[in-house]
Amino acid sequence: MMSTLRIDNFRSFRKLTVEGLTRVSLLVGTNNAGKTSVLDAAELVLGATGPSILERSLVRRDELDFSRGAKVDYTQVNHLFHGHALEAGKSFEIEAVVEGRPRSIRCRIIPRPVGKLEGDDETPPLELLRPGANLALSISGDGMGSEGNIFPMAGYSVMTRLLRNAATKLSNKPWKVHFMETAAPPVWELRLLWDGVVLTPEETSVTNALQIIEPDIERLAALQIGGGMLVKLRGSDERIPLGSMGEGIKRLLALSLNLANSTGGYLLVDEIDTGLHHSVMTRMWRLVVEVARRLDIQVLATTHSLDCVRALAALYEESPGVRDLISLHRIERGAEASVPYSADEILAASQHQMELR
Repeated sequence: MMSTLRIDNFRSFRKLTVEGLTRVSLLVGTNNAGKTSVLDAAELVLGATGPSILERSLVRRDELDFSRGAKVDYTQVNHLFHGHALEAGKSFEIEAVVEGRPRSIRCRIIPRPVGKLEGDDETPPLELLRPGANLALSISGDGMGSEGNIFPMAGYSVMTRLLRNAATKLSNKPWKVHFMETAAPPVWELRLLWDGVVLTPEETSVTNALQIIEPDIERLAALQIGGGMLVKLRGSDERIPLGSMGEGIKRLLALSLNLANSTGGYLLVDEIDTGLHHSVMTRMWRLVVEVARRLDIQVLATTHSLDCVRALAALYEESPGVRDLISLHRIERGAEASVPYSADEILAASQHQMELR
């Protein structure tokens, strides 16, 4: 598991250290405090087996260069660097302590080296006239080999296909990192996750998770033709489309499927309470903690909801055995370290109506 995360000059952070991360850690803070950026940083350092890791958060945030026409092949990597504007010498570094050992990823803007770079054959001639054509992007990390990777830039953008196709040396240990956004996932994505659990012991756990909201759900199935997902309710022969069950069911399904597909890895969840009523949140947390412990998953989630924090405290009050598994970390804009709260402190704050967010 990751116990510490250190961020330098990444997105909104000049410096940030988050210590005391546990099996399940919840990040809280005001809008624009950088909670999602902490998840982005964790994804980069934990999932970095190749340069393509850089494009994931850029695509999620629509940080794309649309000026080159309808076919978008460019990500605006300048948004990954503190201050957004790029120049030679700018860099960011993310470090993590995982199982007591350091792991890092580094990204630097350097003067373009003399000679041909990977991707030059694919770069249109006009790109060489755009701002930033004299710069290159250097990416290196513990999971990518010590030699690093260098890519041409133009207009502070890098072609995403270059990142995807870059030949890199994979680490010996696979790093499984799943990221759940606030937006509801499309059905095709749920189907892919479902394929990873169907006819395994986790299929039952996913169905049980849906029963947190709708106790009468007996089965879940995916159609081969049409690509839809259906549920069967107790006492009914009707096949109910998943979309008819509401957004809460869809969100809980996405959460349980991502957990089931993250065995031995990490799950990063932005706004974990999205779409869920406060009455089911304690049971949601119980699901997350139990599955994370059973499948050896570390979960890092964010929230704005006081109900979500209180539900985590209620879980601890009901099940003191989770004490060492849960923690809360407040991210404050401009601060260089998060403010950690143990399970006991979360419970005490909840009982005395103290504000932790």
